[in-house]
Amino acid sequence: MDFSDNYNNLLKQMNVNFESKKLTHKISKNASFLPFKVDLNRPFFENGFYNIFGEFSRILMDKKMKQDFVVNDIIQNIINDDNLDIENGSEEYFTKLLKEYVFNEKNELKLLHPYLYLYVPLSPNRHSGGEKELALFLRDIFCLENKNLVNFFKLNESNHAIINLILNKTPYLENFKTETKYLSKLNYVNDLFEADISFAIKNEKFFLDNMDNIFAFYYFFYISQLILKISKRLNYDEDIESLYYLLDWENVSKNRKTLNKGYRFLKDECNATPPRLNLISQLNILLGTEFYLETELLEFFNDLDYESQQEFLLILKEWILNYRDLRKFEDTYSPEDLPDDYEQLTDFLLSSLNDKKKGVSGKAINLFMLNMEEVAKHYFLKRRGSYGHVLNINRDMLLMITALCVKDKKIKLNQLFKEYEKRGIFFDKYSKEEVVNFLTKLNLIDKKSDSGDAQYVKPVL
Repeated sequence: MDFSDNYNNLLKQMNVNFESKKLTHKISKNASFLPFKVDLNRPFFENGFYNIFGEFSRILMDKKMKQDFVVNDIIQNIINDDNLDIENGSEEYFTKLLKEYVFNEKNELKLLHPYLYLYVPLSPNRHSGGEKELALFLRDIFCLENKNLVNFFKLNESNHAIINLILNKTPYLENFKTETKYLSKLNYVNDLFEADISFAIKNEKFFLDNMDNIFAFYYFFYISQLILKISKRLNYDEDIESLYYLLDWENVSKNRKTLNKGYRFLKDECNATPPRLNLISQLNILLGTEFYLETELLEFFNDLDYESQQEFLLILKEWILNYRDLRKFEDTYSPEDLPDDYEQLTDFLLSSLNDKKKGVSGKAINLFMLNMEEVAKHYFLKRRGSYGHVLNINRDMLLMITALCVKDKKIKLNQLFKEYEKRGIFFDKYSKEEVVNFLTKLNLIDKKSDSGDAQYVKPVL
């Protein structure tokens, strides 16, 4: 197999200039696993997922806004409708009624009906690029074939008279198909999302009230699990990686599991991810593969015939030597100095990418990490004095996750904690006691005895 075309493609994608000894560290489309921006365009979640949902619903529905949803224009179109009988002199009162009912104090659209999501614009600032990328990621990873969500946003009529007036005067949406970019690598997360959404969407009010938390939770669940999987390199498995959370109202002490296996642990692995993703991206290009993680890349290499393997190892050596030359590493190597083993060569390339001075820049790593931190601090972090930020679950989030875990039939208390863990939420014994107390106060525990096997959690909805 000839890998020379792949090698030239790598040089092109990394903007390699041998004369000026420059290149650009860039994750290629062959390895688009995360929607992280390494610039200031990342989403800041000032309005939660509000603006992201607008773009997400349009991408999901293959639509594009031709014109903005202008409050006064919509209201004027309603008032001018010949089929609507408004008494003379009542226009001002009717306008005020519509504005107060449909729009908030910031003149933002209240999401009183699923179809109105399609008219929520991106943020009018530099963060819109990151919001658009995240919206595409959510569609590609979770909702590409989700008919329940398509039908949810598709319905453009209501039994409520005022909402129906608005729906009938919404601006025209152009047909516009957005091509896929991302591919899920965590099928077990997708399966859980599908089951939870199918349940949640049956109760429209619950879904509308909790959409923000549901998508925030699954987005963070997915990216945290993928970051931890990438950190395992060739030891990938489909077991859930444990991250321990504290409940919002708990006190923290030095013996709590979340201090060692919580946010600090996740942040360290996230900081180590950019060099690993650069390695994965470069290997995907060189091998001519797409969306392969390191275990899959190794399997692909092992399936090549002997001659092709040797050809690839020569190409990989050439790239390693050129990379180190372009990045001006002080020590020099020849092809004979490098190992003839695939795993040892990829380790050597990763060590070069990890070099603090010559490899992937600290600024790029920090900006990458901030993408994870922005969503975490808005939904899942709480500062705990000298312990710093700790993974945190508040009451609303806990109740929402519990509703998704239990669904419409009561389950054993022990099973509930297994369902939390399936979704990446781990609690130590102290937090488990607090969860039980919380659910007991809400009358959601059906207690047959003190045994966990004889205690049941009732449906939240």
